[in-house]
Amino acid sequence: MSQQTLSVKSREGIGRGHSRRLRAQGMIPAVIYGKSGNRNFSVAERDFRMLMREVSGGAALITLKNEDSGESLLSVVQATQRNSLTDRFEHIDFHEVTRGEKMTGHIPVHTTGEPVGVKVGGGVLDVVIHEVEIVCLPKDLPESIEIDVSGLDVGQAIHISELPALKGIEYHGDPSAVVVTIAGKTTEEEAAPAEEVAADSVEATSQKGDAEQDEKADS
Repeated sequence: MSQQTLSVKSREGIGRGHSRRLRAQGMIPAVIYGKSGNRNFSVAERDFRMLMREVSGGAALITLKNEDSGESLLSVVQATQRNSLTDRFEHIDFHEVTRGEKMTGHIPVHTTGEPVGVKVGGGVLDVVIHEVEIVCLPKDLPESIEIDVSGLDVGQAIHISELPALKGIEYHGDPSAVVVTIAGKTTEEEAAPAEEVAADSVEATSQKGDAEQDEKADS
């Protein structure tokens, strides 16, 4: 489990105009949702990007330290919004967590190993679910769920019910849902013979029909 600290500042203003001014100053509008109510604040984009690089896309517990009030809140990132053109962060949602109380989180799925169905069978690894929902205590929060796919052959899959058992972790979601699978690879060369067979079949049927018409005409 990764634990990080992030400095934040109180934010009184809301609305698009206020948010635009914050972004122009290199700050990201943010909110933390918690039992005691929601709080608005801002985060330096440079600091948040450094934190994201530090955790490498994994889940992490983040202590938010308010420079104005001195308050500290334990949290996880719930959602982020980015500008599709500039890739800059436009908003962050945090969720407050309490030590000793179970929390719900979405944890990224990472695969390890080269599937036999890819290496030998020419298949393609398809990660269907990129994040799985879990329930655990904050101290048990994993950075990611590692799945060994080296034994998977073409047509085989790993379901939520088959994810590795981790201490203190409960998986949520449909147990039969496919997380990763090895799909067969269809090439243009494989598709071409089928098209040729279909064309030959149509031509043969046409010739048979013409012959029957000739016989009827002769009679």
